[in-house]
Amino acid sequence: MSDFAAYPVQTSSPASSNGTVLPPSLPGTSLRKERGAIAAQACDTCRARKQKCDEQRPKCGTCQKFNVECHYREPQPTKKDKTLLEILDRLKVLDVLNVLENKIDHLSWRMDHLVATCHPNTNSTTTATHLAPPPPLTTSTGHSVGIHGVHPAVAHHHSPEGLSNGGPHALPNIASLTEDHYQYVSAVHQMLAWPAIQGHLTTIQPKCPTRNLKSVATDGPAMALGAHLPMDHTIPISVQTGENYNLGPVSAPISAFGLDWDIMQTLSKAYFDTISLLHPILDRHTFLTQTLPTLFKNGVDHKLQSTIAFLVFALGEVALGNYRGAPINVHGGRPSGMRGGSKSHPPGITLFNEARKRLGFSVAETSLEMVQAYTLASTYCATCSYPMGFWKMIREASLACQSLIMINPEVLSSPQADLLRRAFWHCAVMETCLNLELGFPLTGLEKMENVVSLPDFSTSFTDYDYVSNQETQYQEHFASQIALRRLLVEFHGTLSRSPYNTTAPSTSSTPNRIRHMATDLERWRSYLPSNLQWQEDTPGAFPSSATAYNGPSIYSPVTTATATTTTNSTPAVSPMLPTPQAGTTFMSSVSPGVSRASMTGSGVMPQALANVTASGLRSPPMSHQQPILNSGLGPQHQPVPQPQMFTADLDAPPIRYPYAHDVQVALLRSRYYYAKYLIHRPFLYKALHHPDAMMQEDAIGAAECLKASLKWPIAMSPASLQKRFVPCPFFFTQNFFGILVLLHLVLSNKVPILTKIKDTLCGGERFELEAKKTVELYVDWIRDLKDVEPSAVWDWDVVCAMYGLEGNG
Repeated sequence: MSDFAAYPVQTSSPASSNGTVLPPSLPGTSLRKERGAIAAQACDTCRARKQKCDEQRPKCGTCQKFNVECHYREPQPTKKDKTLLEILDRLKVLDVLNVLENKIDHLSWRMDHLVATCHPNTNSTTTATHLAPPPPLTTSTGHSVGIHGVHPAVAHHHSPEGLSNGGPHALPNIASLTEDHYQYVSAVHQMLAWPAIQGHLTTIQPKCPTRNLKSVATDGPAMALGAHLPMDHTIPISVQTGENYNLGPVSAPISAFGLDWDIMQTLSKAYFDTISLLHPILDRHTFLTQTLPTLFKNGVDHKLQSTIAFLVFALGEVALGNYRGAPINVHGGRPSGMRGGSKSHPPGITLFNEARKRLGFSVAETSLEMVQAYTLASTYCATCSYPMGFWKMIREASLACQSLIMINPEVLSSPQADLLRRAFWHCAVMETCLNLELGFPLTGLEKMENVVSLPDFSTSFTDYDYVSNQETQYQEHFASQIALRRLLVEFHGTLSRSPYNTTAPSTSSTPNRIRHMATDLERWRSYLPSNLQWQEDTPGAFPSSATAYNGPSIYSPVTTATATTTTNSTPAVSPMLPTPQAGTTFMSSVSPGVSRASMTGSGVMPQALANVTASGLRSPPMSHQQPILNSGLGPQHQPVPQPQMFTADLDAPPIRYPYAHDVQVALLRSRYYYAKYLIHRPFLYKALHHPDAMMQEDAIGAAECLKASLKWPIAMSPASLQKRFVPCPFFFTQNFFGILVLLHLVLSNKVPILTKIKDTLCGGERFELEAKKTVELYVDWIRDLKDVEPSAVWDWDVVCAMYGLEGNG
């Protein structure tokens, strides 16, 4: 069992007169003992009497006492809720626009088909256009128009184009394609099969004798899952090497598992203050007020409630290890961004094994809890770099979600509906990542998108949820990720419909389609709330609204070395943060009116505060990090350096943001740059294989692809130092590897057309400097993960040979 002695004690359990330890009536509220818990939603009777409501359903205690009707009004949207509703309304507008554009694309495809049929290419016996069937008209979710007359929850659609139902998306038959046609591919291992890339890898092969670089096109998914390793990369069942895992009892008091009330609260808080904000699957209020007291009183058993609790505890230990644990490796004095545990013993493994031991008892259940359990299990596998386990668990979560909706469609209108919608869209986003990057089969979840609306976070919430959303806007981040995923599906379907005739741009609609897609992507970014927006050419900048600094904000970094605290400067709700280390900086907000004693008594380290001026405002430090310049800008037009949320200087002391806010922001931006890089990659193919046919618009598209590949925030500090919080990390590992191959071609100046594009359209010397810094970032990412992530092992050997690095890095 892991040593929990180091965990801070969040609160003490009250003792009864006979000395028996009892759980607090409302877990998680002991930090604010001077006031009672805030009711999430009082009934009309209690609201009129101005008294506290116990929120019992269907009748609260007061209404039962007076034998009157109990009615709960619908919650009114807050300012943040209204922002979320605005996002949903804008998505509806995008839906209408995309339907019209898809109809235009369909007509363009038909025109291409007629031209190719009437004027076949004389250099080929079979035109590539004949390889693709006519595409169905699609809605913005990628579904074909028209539904068979069955229950909406099980209506039969065509899968989104290019995203196959029941099998991997169709890989092009490279042998049957002519050299002048490019079949769009999304996966990195497919891109590495390009003839020009294969030729480049051939020159590297002698420096990398242990890897067969010709097999990457077919073995890419197996490499990502670790199947190429001599031993299976599976989740350990032992605590230490050579030690047998103690199965122990399935049903027992919590003390039998080394847990007590304080530890359960600490681990739960660590989970809900970090990982839960990235994947808002559970309801914090319900878990703290119902699940924990029940476990404390009755002990754990084989039911899903206990399974979910163990998964939360395991992820809480991951969160603590991510902040406090020792790095798994150190390179050149720089600690790894993977912290806590080791490859053979990741943080939380003992608690996770207790959860998966119980998971088997519930596999036949059809319930929201079953969906949540598999989703949490997949999240744990991702945090500990077990991609095979992650894929299997997220697949089971998707299937369980489909089963629940098909068997009990009324659940979509029940009080649990919003939690189900959150789990549904989380699974949809993860499935899309796996399908685009590895060609993994979809489960059919995408067929239900038309009956599962977007989440609105209408469930009960605590003051902790309110504060964390005010600080990070995690609800808006979640909704924006869903919208971006829908655009990615659209882009993939559009580009997969037919090959791109790279030698005859005048008869191909692909460039026009890409322009339309780039416009849609920019429209998505412009529709983001102001507190999520950023300037595209400065990926490391603070959100646009952060430049106002109208009051104390989490965007105001402070250094613990110079911190001074006052009685009224402690946040009302403290997020889970580590004990400060020398040279570590923290981000904090100020909520006056809460004494320091109310925080220190809980054992949780209060956030440091400093540099508070007389007006109560704090100025952010100026970063020397220069933004990427737009093409054509000269030195005299360089912008004044602005405060940076992310930095490419991995040796600088990292800034700590509460609630994993840096990871939330980095994920949203990095996926945006990924989408832009992906849709412009066909132009890069043309530049590599048919430079003589390049037109100005093709060169501009190739330049956009190269610029979009630079300095993704997820690889910059401080987000890159919290790799255990990154969902599906091998997705980024694979893409960073592919970009490193492309940048090596560009920086080596061995391809004249790329050199010309770099010098004339990308910014010349400035681009080259940014590209070299990007190489450092992505190499560091792969170096960090090579000891724990199977996909990084193969990639590291090739990167070392390509860039002349020391293999033992």
